[in-house]
Amino acid sequence: MKKYLLIILLLPLLVSCSNNHQNKKVTVVEYGDYKCPYCKDFDTKVMPKLEKEYIDKGKVNYSFVNLSFLGKDSIIGSRASHAVKNIAPKHYLEFHHKIYKEQPNNEKNWITYKKVDNIIDQLSIKKKEKEKIKKNYKQKNSKAYKDAIKDKKIARKEKVEMAPTVTINGKMVEDPLDRNDLFKKLNNELKK
Repeated sequence: MKKYLLIILLLPLLVSCSNNHQNKKVTVVEYGDYKCPYCKDFDTKVMPKLEKEYIDKGKVNYSFVNLSFLGKDSIIGSRASHAVKNIAPKHYLEFHHKIYKEQPNNEKNWITYKKVDNIIDQLSIKKKEKEKIKKNYKQKNSKAYKDAIKDKKIARKEKVEMAPTVTINGKMVEDPLDRNDLFKKLNNELKK
């Protein structure tokens, strides 16, 4: 009888441990800048698979740390993306992809309030949310403003000096544009 009682008591614990292993998520952090052409390449060549097969399926916790170091206008894009993430989080990646699509093939200042407002207007969200996002990213000392500054501090702390830089569970990926290597490392982390 004691044996059966012990088995009954241990069974939920074993199932719980098994589920924790299956539900373990891998953390992927991309350090980038909306003005970086290589980051745009990452967004068009790597992100579709990462998003569809890993982020959308709940296998990966993805975050983007905006370095905003490629010109004074970079910080505008960073603040806007944080405002979208804070106010309409389900549309964050939509905004992220749209701003990269707007990136020209030159180094001029192009991330303007007008351009960002136009991108925000394209999002499938209510007008009230759009106005709130626009106000938030332009306002000094707003949450989006503070989050953009926090990104720069995180990048300094982690000693990230180039974009894109990608880490998987804290381990830097040598060449984030090498899709095969990146997804191999990601799958290896998921198996642990």
